[in-house]
Amino acid sequence: MDMDKLKQWMELAQKLEKGDFWKSVFETHDEAAPGGAQGSKPSRYPAGYPAYDLYEREEENWVVLELPGLCKEDVELTLSGNELTVRGIAKPLLDNAVPLHKERFHGPFERAIPLPQLGEQSPVHARFERGLLILNYERMRRKDEQIEIE
Repeated sequence: MDMDKLKQWMELAQKLEKGDFWKSVFETHDEAAPGGAQGSKPSRYPAGYPAYDLYEREEENWVVLELPGLCKEDVELTLSGNELTVRGIAKPLLDNAVPLHKERFHGPFERAIPLPQLGEQSPVHARFERGLLILNYERMRRKDEQIEIE
């Protein structure tokens, strides 16, 4: 298949998909970047970014997200029903520098995280500590959970 036909096919596929799916299929991530850097600059955030863990502890649930190099001003949190959306921009550490090797992600990102057992009136508390965004909230009591009488 020649390049003109491939481009026409990609344009048609993009119109049908209305997204960057086809672009990501044909991107090469191992090409040398300008200046001899290995790896290309990602145009989109990687799937599963930022990484997170979810914990249940006593009467609370905890969410811990890895956001190395970011501060709280770089991140926005939105709660809609039981879904937490984390958005932000990971900025490069050095401006006007040519990377010789690049693996870290820089750019805008967004991730939706379901929060299990979130009660309607449960406030969600968040803090930023050593590159980790830590959230906690009081979980709903399960129907089959024993309730202590004080």
